[in-house]
Amino acid sequence: MRIAIVYHPTRMREVEDKIQGSGRKFKFPTLRLVRNKFQRLGHKVVTIDGRGNLIAKIKRAKPNMVFNSYSVAGKAQAYVPALLEKMGMPYTGCSALCHALAMHKGLASKVFRYDKVPVPSFAVVSRKRWEPSRKVEFPVLVKPCNLGSSEGISEESFVSSAAELPKAINAALKVDQEAVITKYIPGREMTVGIIGNKKLQILPILEKHFETRRGTPRIFTEKIKRKSSHWHKNVTVPVMTIQEEKVVKKVAARAYRSMGCTDCARVDIRLDKKGIPWVLEVNTLPGIYPKFSPLVKMASELGKNAGYLALRILEEARERYEI
Repeated sequence: MRIAIVYHPTRMREVEDKIQGSGRKFKFPTLRLVRNKFQRLGHKVVTIDGRGNLIAKIKRAKPNMVFNSYSVAGKAQAYVPALLEKMGMPYTGCSALCHALAMHKGLASKVFRYDKVPVPSFAVVSRKRWEPSRKVEFPVLVKPCNLGSSEGISEESFVSSAAELPKAINAALKVDQEAVITKYIPGREMTVGIIGNKKLQILPILEKHFETRRGTPRIFTEKIKRKSSHWHKNVTVPVMTIQEEKVVKKVAARAYRSMGCTDCARVDIRLDKKGIPWVLEVNTLPGIYPKFSPLVKMASELGKNAGYLALRILEEARERYEI
């Protein structure tokens, strides 16, 4: 099979510079790892810079399948899947609609609520309408509605009273057209990797730990997320009861199905003091960077690596398209 791996070189370089430094031996080591994994299995592989005239590049490459690694900030994540759908080209991962829906935190919460997936109470504000769409129950977090990777989130995003709310809203609306106000759920935070379509493979659960001062809210700020050592040092296999693990996996799978995910995604969940899980968000294009991405750390608990993940995602897409 002829496979085209589509990626964003600037974004990929930024992440890998954080992991290995700019002086690393190989350019784009993650891309090289995935390409080599596919080639060893007899596939013909081309790599394509997703910027510019992607349709023309895809037509020249003539692949049977596109492996989508085009990860960017915000709603632009739906860009490559949308073009490929227009072309009728098979590709790995979630659909354009799924990416766009998951990235809009307000709409995603509405979908979850409709499907009875437990989500914190929420309200949406915009630059045109500052009045929250629903009653706000403090304490809350105020986040940009359409950004990912904790962009626009700081310690000031945590709001404990109505008097503090306008300042937090203003900060969020400086970087996005809309902001979502969500009920703050204290408790442990889990992340659950899922691969599959008809049958789901739930990878080992990981627990996120927080680099916050004692007494401050346990939230992942943009500053924390940008640290190269964050995912490597502050994410561990949690100590959980069998029942807690069962409940977290069940809710994660429901969120995956509700959002319409295909092939692979990662679900973030807060487990409150009563053991009730609350879905925070779904990452519809989780990275597979060695020594950095949570998904790779989950695979390592199975004795597997990033190459295994890439192959599993490809297998699921091939079965879905019956290729």
